[in-house]
Amino acid sequence: MAQVNNASGVYATLGYNFSDPNGYVEPLSANGQAHLEKQPAFISTWQAQDIANNAVGGYFKNPVLTYVNTILTTANTIAANIAIANCAALTGAQTACLALSATAVAFNAHTNRLSGVTPFSGEDVTNPYYETAVSYGKTALYITNQTDNITNTSPILGSFGSILIGPQISNQSNTIYPYITLIGNSLSGDPEVGQNTSLTTAQINQIVSDISNTNTLLSGQRSADVTFYGKLKTFSDNYNTVRQFSSMGETQTYLCDNFIGTDKLITRINS
Repeated sequence: MAQVNNASGVYATLGYNFSDPNGYVEPLSANGQAHLEKQPAFISTWQAQDIANNAVGGYFKNPVLTYVNTILTTANTIAANIAIANCAALTGAQTACLALSATAVAFNAHTNRLSGVTPFSGEDVTNPYYETAVSYGKTALYITNQTDNITNTSPILGSFGSILIGPQISNQSNTIYPYITLIGNSLSGDPEVGQNTSLTTAQINQIVSDISNTNTLLSGQRSADVTFYGKLKTFSDNYNTVRQFSSMGETQTYLCDNFIGTDKLITRINS
């Protein structure tokens, strides 16, 4: 008896049409069917329906994408306007915007990976992805709860800082966006010989500072996420290495004790 309601059509997606001329495809035995009946449901109704309708996907969104795109547009626009104006006094602001633009592009790619929008490809061993960071984080949470009494979600969410600082990113976006108009309205003169700006040195310094602070926020958090993930992955790899020596059977213990185990291993498994 099917355990998932309203899920008809899942089997049809397999496209099975083998005629089986020799009758080799047989019904499961009574024991085999009984075994299957005892299994808990592997999927829920909505999951089965999505599979049947080939409608999987579209489950994830990047929660900071809009803010970062505004930052990216702001940085690119200011940099382009200063380049056209050929205003020497604003060179520092142009340089800061170009750096922020590159950072924003990298940050978008980073948060797309963290939010599941960009799935794990199986080749990237450096950057955290939703699937890998959650998997490693769950392992770390179980272990650190037993070893350090950790009862918060930091082992899992430690790689996800960049999608948890939406309010801070929004604030920086709102801070620098008005500079497009401010700088544009300050320019006068002939771009051929270099336009002038009516902004004071203090105003220009503030613009550069705010743009640089935005860059620092994005690049710093991205770096922190990647660094934590690297340590989390090493933690998980180390756990998997030592786990093989848990619940060793008699034969495996004999093999390690008498033939292949180093003094270090023998001391540990017999302690």
